[in-house]
Amino acid sequence: MAKHNCAICGAEVGLMSGQKLADGNYICRKVCRKKLLKNFDCIPATLGDVTAHIEQVEKGTRIWNELLLPLKKSKNKEEKLKMMGVGGPLLYASPSTGLVALVETRYKFIVFGKSELACVYRIADLMQYDFEEETTKNSEGKEEKKQYCTMMFKDTAGMYGFRLAVSGQKEYESIAKYFDTLFGIQKTLGNSFKNAKRQLDAFKSVANTVKAAAAGTLDEAQAAETIGALDASVYGDRTQWIEKADAALAASLFHSEESFLP
Repeated sequence: MAKHNCAICGAEVGLMSGQKLADGNYICRKVCRKKLLKNFDCIPATLGDVTAHIEQVEKGTRIWNELLLPLKKSKNKEEKLKMMGVGGPLLYASPSTGLVALVETRYKFIVFGKSELACVYRIADLMQYDFEEETTKNSEGKEEKKQYCTMMFKDTAGMYGFRLAVSGQKEYESIAKYFDTLFGIQKTLGNSFKNAKRQLDAFKSVANTVKAAAAGTLDEAQAAETIGALDASVYGDRTQWIEKADAALAASLFHSEESFLP
């Protein structure tokens, strides 16, 4: 293999020391690949995807350390973080801030030199949390099943989706119920009337939008309102989670126009 240079730091890389990206660029494994979470898949990624993820991890780690980590040991029940997943990375939900963090723990040597890297997302941007199971072969050639909760976030630069390892179907159902409850879309009789009302409002909004479009009177505000109604009917009401995340980030040192959290 011909020698190449890391597109980020400029170091010379070879077959074993370099990671090829989808756009033909290379990054070094020794330094730059380690800036990414292990969940990040480099094979389909471009250099732009990688640099966006590096920035995402840098900012997410600062937010985790300064804003969310102190809540991990909070005695206040409303502030305490909800931990999800097995092995690593782990997911921590913070309802009091409207944020969720995917945290990867690393050690320089066995259990020494501990450090953490994190990606932080808005709870309101969580659009998908589905169950996934795959069959793999272990080092002895025996088949074993692994279960995951596949999570996807909208409006997110860098790593917008990942698989969270779970202990099985039961843990996944617990995670799904947790977020369903936050968004008010839990599938219970007590909430059936609320969900039905959201759907009815969405249908009415769509009907009015179609009429306006046919009459040539549709404006951007009406179109946006229709999209919002459709989102609420499917994904639940995210208003309070948007407000909480905005307030938490505004009160922190990390809220700026350049923030990866829109």
